[in-house]
Amino acid sequence: MEGTSGPTPPTPVASPGSSPTRAATATPIPGPGTTAPAALSAPAPPAAPTAPVATRRLAYVDTLRGFAALWVFLLHVHGYWLDNVRPPKLSGDGVLVRAMGFGGAGVDIFIVLSGFCLTLPLIRAGRIAQLQPRRFFRRRAYRLLPAYYAAVLLVMALELAPALRERLVSRDLTPLDGVTHLTLTFPLFGDTLGAVNGSLWSISLEATLYLGFPLLLLVHHRWGMRGVMVTTLGVALVWAVFGMWWAGQPHPGGVLPQTDKLFPARWFQFALGMWAATLVRSPRPRHPMRAWLALPVALAVGLTGYAAGWAPVSALGFAVVAVCLLIVLARVPGRVFEVGPLRWLTALGVISYSFYLLHQPVLLLASGLARPAEWGIGLTTLVALAVAGTATVLVATVFYHLVEKPFLVRGSMRSVVRDTPASSPAAPGSAAAGPVS
Repeated sequence: MEGTSGPTPPTPVASPGSSPTRAATATPIPGPGTTAPAALSAPAPPAAPTAPVATRRLAYVDTLRGFAALWVFLLHVHGYWLDNVRPPKLSGDGVLVRAMGFGGAGVDIFIVLSGFCLTLPLIRAGRIAQLQPRRFFRRRAYRLLPAYYAAVLLVMALELAPALRERLVSRDLTPLDGVTHLTLTFPLFGDTLGAVNGSLWSISLEATLYLGFPLLLLVHHRWGMRGVMVTTLGVALVWAVFGMWWAGQPHPGGVLPQTDKLFPARWFQFALGMWAATLVRSPRPRHPMRAWLALPVALAVGLTGYAAGWAPVSALGFAVVAVCLLIVLARVPGRVFEVGPLRWLTALGVISYSFYLLHQPVLLLASGLARPAEWGIGLTTLVALAVAGTATVLVATVFYHLVEKPFLVRGSMRSVVRDTPASSPAAPGSAAAGPVS
């Protein structure tokens, strides 16, 4: 998620077309037809292994990450500071809390961004290159797990204090909680799903999406992007039917408490992110115009599905919204994301993974300050943003620099492409310099 890719690095840098801070892109090397001078024609000694290089960040991706993280944060403000209050729909407060209540769509955006960011660096001359699975899994583990385990241990340590535990969780920790969070299997059981930090289920989801990514690449090389979309949509539909059936079963041991939080339900969203990467790299000029036309329709579908409780419909709608935004924003000059309010969203996007990992415990610990009955919904929300939001940003910034950032280079998507005789180096600004997921 991003998400974290996470789903989701140093300081926000510009997207193509902007001037400030830009990391180096791939260095061109001699092609097959290049000849060396005679004096240098002797075989050269084997080159030393190249150190990992961090991928270049794209500002518009970080802006979307920041927006998604803020939306999820507001969802939990509604839950933990406002007690999920539902005022009349036509009132100002009613519109505010419903906009906050749609914040679960932030996770939908993160999943699409994950598929987008993993695919973008693999595109070579309009085609998706093959992957080195072992290197890919190793780098994804570096990107996802150190910060995740550190966040789990930090919150578990806080929950050992009785006064804090009452605010953070509803019961004492058990050895099963530790084992399932170590193995990222806690979303499979009702007792462990929210035992440490209820927001972490999407990190487990992200890990399973990583496991399925090489399989989707194989499907793509055999049947193209259409095959990827059909495969993942078919899995999602079958899983949705299973989920409706499973919801009426007795669930021994609380197994699979929420099927919409598991990999099959979200695979199609991830595939939409892959598709978005190919559209962003496509030279066809009509894609942005079509994205603008599809955006309001997709938003209406997502809002309707969310309001009606149709999880598959809302997931599809908001995922298409994310695809449209990626296509449109990719054409916007990078400097636009470095000024005004967008600058703050872009900066939040840089630390969005750390922010996401820690925001729920901070909100819960600070929730004792909430006085919605006295202050009203609007003022309580502003206090939550000013106090808990600022605290989360500060804690996440420290956490990012101490825990997440040291593993960014090892976790980047550079150097995971399988070299073939026909492969050629990517030009500066191409997908090889794509964003870190």
